[in-house]
Amino acid sequence: MSTVMRRPQPLITLGHRGRSASSQPISSLMSLALANPATISLAAGFVDNATLPVEELGTISGELFADPRAAREALQYGTVVGDEDLRRGIAHRYFAVQPERHAERMILTAGSNQFLQLASECLLDPGDIVLCASPTYFVYLNILRDLGARARGVGTDAEGMIPDELEGALRHLATAGELARVKAVYLVPDFDNPAATTMSLERRKQILQVLENWRDRATILLIVDNAYRELRFEGEDIPSLSDLGADPERTVESGTFSKNLAPGLRVGWGVTPEPLYTAMTRRKGIIDFGSPHLNQRLVAGILNSGMLDEHLRRLREAYRAKRDAMIAACDEYLRPIAGVAYDVPAGGLYVWLTLPEGCAAGPDGELWKQALDKGVLYVPGQYCYPEEGDRVATNTARLTFGVQPPERLREGIRLLAEAIRTSGTRGNPEP
Repeated sequence: MSTVMRRPQPLITLGHRGRSASSQPISSLMSLALANPATISLAAGFVDNATLPVEELGTISGELFADPRAAREALQYGTVVGDEDLRRGIAHRYFAVQPERHAERMILTAGSNQFLQLASECLLDPGDIVLCASPTYFVYLNILRDLGARARGVGTDAEGMIPDELEGALRHLATAGELARVKAVYLVPDFDNPAATTMSLERRKQILQVLENWRDRATILLIVDNAYRELRFEGEDIPSLSDLGADPERTVESGTFSKNLAPGLRVGWGVTPEPLYTAMTRRKGIIDFGSPHLNQRLVAGILNSGMLDEHLRRLREAYRAKRDAMIAACDEYLRPIAGVAYDVPAGGLYVWLTLPEGCAAGPDGELWKQALDKGVLYVPGQYCYPEEGDRVATNTARLTFGVQPPERLREGIRLLAEAIRTSGTRGNPEP
């Protein structure tokens, strides 16, 4: 009697999204750092534990739970769009023009990444195009990739996206018959992640003018990511794109309390026009019925009490000192290496490093191996470039000064300089 051998069946069969989901580069970088605590991570853009507002949130939570009625309301489900008091507080804090209109069109989310994910899901079909600065926020690039959308890089300089490059990209796509597929332009105007650039007032107006020039030929949404806006160390604040006259029916403004308050609260926000607003609220209602209400009430308490401004004063002082320590170390150890360049950011958490031509900083390059061997981590700059459009600069790296104390920042830069010099003798051009 013959025995029929049956091939083992898989436990489960994944759907399209499960099969196509890509891992975040930052996740592997975090795993590397956790596997070796002695490693100096200049990679993950975390905030400094020492700056987290423990006392302030302790005070606010104590006041909240001292009122049984208010506490029960906070512990109950909220609305899909989020706490009204907090939405109004955010709108009046960040927008000088028509703040009430912004509050009415605002959705609170579990961090700004959830907002960007929801907005992109509701806006984009596979093959649609989003124009991004080159380089740009690599997490958003992964969101677009997972949705089957195309990110196209637009050239940048020290002030971010170049208006003429944006105009050129639109003309190129129009000539190629793809203008109808361009659904959005994505910008991080203040202390951009990763390049730490800030768009000047004039540059913002020029970008808005380019979009206005194309208004009758294409329906293009402007997506503005304000994650780092309040982490300014010097200079005057620059108005939001909305306050400068961006079309409210074609503009999304988003932000988060992860960088300026506490990432563990997971409170983000975004303002969006119709019909995207309705689509997002319906989609969000299916997913979670609304983001954590208690966390929103805590953030509202911080805003209403005025504690956020005092917290930001201390936060800026702490990060300014860290920025100065990293730049001083770069001046000492990196500037003497021919072909290395960097700018001094006026805020945010990052320093963008350009290495000698031919010095590949990616995970397959000699520099990456040498840096790991010496005990220092960075984010390879190639992760931050869209796959289309402007060229990918593989000789770049993102460094962050957010987590490490000044002495560790100095040592990390020293080790990185050693790695650059060593990698130059093993297949890369000499610095």
